[in-house]
Amino acid sequence: MDPKKLKRISFFSRFLSLRLMKGLSGMHTIFPFYHVVSDRDLAHLRHLYPYRSEWQFEQDLETMLRYFEPVSLDDYLEAPKMGKGKARMVLSFDDGLVECHSYIAPFLRKKGVPAIFFLNNDFIDNRGLFYRYKASILLDHLGEKRVDRCILADYMAIPEDQVRDAVRMITYRQLPLLDALMDQLEMDDALYMRDHPVYMSSDQVNELIDWGFDIGGHSADHPDFSQMEEKRMEATVSKSMEDLKRRFPIKSALFAFPFSSDGVPEGVIRGILEDRIADVLFGTAGLKDTGMTRLVQRIPMEEAGLPAGRILRAEYLGYLMKVPFGRNHYFQAGR
Repeated sequence: MDPKKLKRISFFSRFLSLRLMKGLSGMHTIFPFYHVVSDRDLAHLRHLYPYRSEWQFEQDLETMLRYFEPVSLDDYLEAPKMGKGKARMVLSFDDGLVECHSYIAPFLRKKGVPAIFFLNNDFIDNRGLFYRYKASILLDHLGEKRVDRCILADYMAIPEDQVRDAVRMITYRQLPLLDALMDQLEMDDALYMRDHPVYMSSDQVNELIDWGFDIGGHSADHPDFSQMEEKRMEATVSKSMEDLKRRFPIKSALFAFPFSSDGVPEGVIRGILEDRIADVLFGTAGLKDTGMTRLVQRIPMEEAGLPAGRILRAEYLGYLMKVPFGRNHYFQAGR
């Protein structure tokens, strides 16, 4: 759900019973996901979305555990249509950030909560950096430095007061431009990651596997599938999964579409599943009925900046509001 829309709906859902809405909806398993949990000020995330502090995440988890039993993906797949008394959640984290190893996984392990961690192949061991993280670092560097803004304004031939907005609008396909802008200011993302590791190392990923957590693919370098040619979609998923299987002892082929599964045709999704390129696919469309056990739509828990209880109530109320119009099926919802 769009963060602005979710905030509006959350205002009306604040005093409604989550248990009641869950029962009325028939949606008894949720798939919440995050990217990072940190008490530090992270320059590579600061200008993208609000992320949870350790205390905020612990409060979120406490709320979710009050209403949902945490289960592994295998537990869900064994019985995807559990009854009303068996509300469950499958938790996941995207991008493979270093905090997954330093805080998130140890905390979840202590609580006995299973989770899936989705990795970008090219970024493991800090060998590369997601273009949006680069943009955030660049925006952070600009700050109040008018001289640097003028340098970039001259390079892009735009007014100085438009530089920050221009950086925010850079897309995956414009990565060379982003690298060129950083070069203009003599910025080095490799140096940034040396001083501030962004991603987990291979050893840390293996340790998560040893602890019993699931690992999945999130593409090589986080492209937007909605901007991708249809014929490349299946190959992109296949490349990510084959690389992970080669590098890590993963038991299932799990793939989470970067950004979202929006724009990926139903035929492509069915083809990926039927050809066993991936065993389960994950999107980010919120509470949706996909009609497929092995296509999961997850609930984003960060971008709206609201606590878990309000997000989940808003998701369930939004779902119930669409029931009379038949707009809860993912492939028919005009997403």
